[in-house]
Amino acid sequence: MGIWQDLYDEFIIFLKTQKNLSDQTALSYLSDLNHFQSYLQDKQIETPEEVTINIIRDYLALLYKSGYARSTISRRLSCLRSLFRYLSQTGKINNNPLTLIRSPKKGRPLPQFLYQTEVEKLLEQPKSSRGALSLRDQAMLELFYSSGLRIGEIVQINIIDIDFSGRVVRVKGKGRKERIVPLGSYACQALFQYLQEARPVITKNRNPLPEDPFFVNSRGKRLTTRGVYGIVTKYLKEVAPFRNLTPHSLRHTFATHLLEGGADLRSVQELLGHSRMSSTQIYTHITGERIRSVYQKAHPRAKVREEK
Repeated sequence: MGIWQDLYDEFIIFLKTQKNLSDQTALSYLSDLNHFQSYLQDKQIETPEEVTINIIRDYLALLYKSGYARSTISRRLSCLRSLFRYLSQTGKINNNPLTLIRSPKKGRPLPQFLYQTEVEKLLEQPKSSRGALSLRDQAMLELFYSSGLRIGEIVQINIIDIDFSGRVVRVKGKGRKERIVPLGSYACQALFQYLQEARPVITKNRNPLPEDPFFVNSRGKRLTTRGVYGIVTKYLKEVAPFRNLTPHSLRHTFATHLLEGGADLRSVQELLGHSRMSSTQIYTHITGERIRSVYQKAHPRAKVREEK
């Protein structure tokens, strides 16, 4: 298998010099290539020209049967794509066997969300300090949980976008699509208190224009996505320091709690601003797991039978 080792060495040098790959990434590539080489040895394949699309498919099938994670299979396939693209470009092979091979779909991880007790604790955090910025943070957290908005949607909200009498907020979502999202009474109260009491103190302006930003930073300017991320993450770490929660977890929490409360999937889809139902259906896995767990614990005939 000397020919393969020479090709691998040339390929790694190419990656380092032309693609600026780090030593660590190059070692990872080499590890994947060595695994592929072991497979080729078993198949008694000695040259790159002998590698066909069926050989690649059989190799991928072996990875699946061996129980490798999809992320690992995707990484190894990506490595082979790079290798055979290099071999094709340098004239070492005439046909690239990877051309018609599709990458495996990655499994979607279940979104992180907060339990009801964690939400209640989170919404109490800013109340420990009654300053203007604390009122702003309180309003922001209430809005996140009440509406399920994305960070990018929240920072774009202007004063005119919130209708307190109708208890709705106009949101500019992805693809410049606008939607109207209802607000809960707690969120409305917190937002109104911030607008009347805290925002004028922060901006030193009691007569803002309707097109002015609703949420502002300590300098009175529109809060950025990064700014909101830092603020909300700080409170989340206080509530659940050992969980990898982000502001987007509040959006997941909003959707999960709605479904657990009996909301239908179509309504949740509209509230979240999802263009495809498949994006919303991920939350049914969460609620389904919760229901299954409750059933297993509560139903007498669902419990594991003990050996006498």
